[in-house]
Amino acid sequence: MFTDCYCTQFRRSANALTGIYDDALRPVGLKITQFSLLRALERLGKATFNEIAAEAALDKTTISRNVNILINAGWVVTEATSDARFKVASLSKEGVQKLRSAEPYWQLAQARVEREVQRFMKGPANQKLLGALESLQTVGSSAPDTATTRK
Repeated sequence: MFTDCYCTQFRRSANALTGIYDDALRPVGLKITQFSLLRALERLGKATFNEIAAEAALDKTTISRNVNILINAGWVVTEATSDARFKVASLSKEGVQKLRSAEPYWQLAQARVEREVQRFMKGPANQKLLGALESLQTVGSSAPDTATTRK
């Protein structure tokens, strides 16, 4: 059903996008959430759960739950730090292999999304779409709390 609320439309779109990527990654046994975390860890090298949460823009509870799934699968390893409250995670050799095997499937989903978006844009869709989404993320993370700014 149509709504003119951008937030509702983005949430619906996000759910649909998750389905596209999950379907594409199914042959390698990954979900997009897992793939994204593997990629984040590859970018970071070694990282604490807090650093992974910041990189993935997710809360620490969500990260802990999802990284533990990757650890149990053997794709991520952890080591203790001098501060017992923190563990440092990194990709295992199997995790790197899993990521490499999944990339062609992720690229198929990426191309499917780009083709769909391209119908509504002039020029390459990927840079314009990524720019618009990054702009919204920046605005959202720096937006004032409207409840406290109302008089």
